[in-house]
Amino acid sequence: MISEKNLTYAEALEILLKEESSRELTSIERYTLEYLRKFSKVRDAQTARSLVERLMKEFDIPEDVAVQIVNVKPADPQEAKIFVSHLNKVFTDKDFARIIEILSSSE
Repeated sequence: MISEKNLTYAEALEILLKEESSRELTSIERYTLEYLRKFSKVRDAQTARSLVERLMKEFDIPEDVAVQIVNVKPADPQEAKIFVSHLNKVFTDKDFARIIEILSSSE
C-alpha cells in the first residue's frame, strides 16, 4: 500500500473502469464495479470530490463523513441527520436544508 484515501463511489468507479480497460479484473473487483455502477448516485468523480470538499469546508465535517453523505446523497434533511449524529457538533434545520441543496446542485 502506497497511501490511503477516502474515496467516493464515483471516484472508485472511475479507478475500476480505468483498470478494466487495461487488464482483467479480479472477481472482487468485478463485483465491486457492478455494485458501484448500480449504487453510485453521483456519476462524475470530479463532481463527487467537489461536493465532498464543499461539505467539509462549509460544515466543518470530517472527510469520511462528507464522503458517506455524497455516496448516499440523502434526499431530505431527516436522512442527512443520520450521517452527522455522532459528531460533537450542533447542526440546525437550515444546515441540513443547505446540505440537501448542495447535493442537489450536482444533478
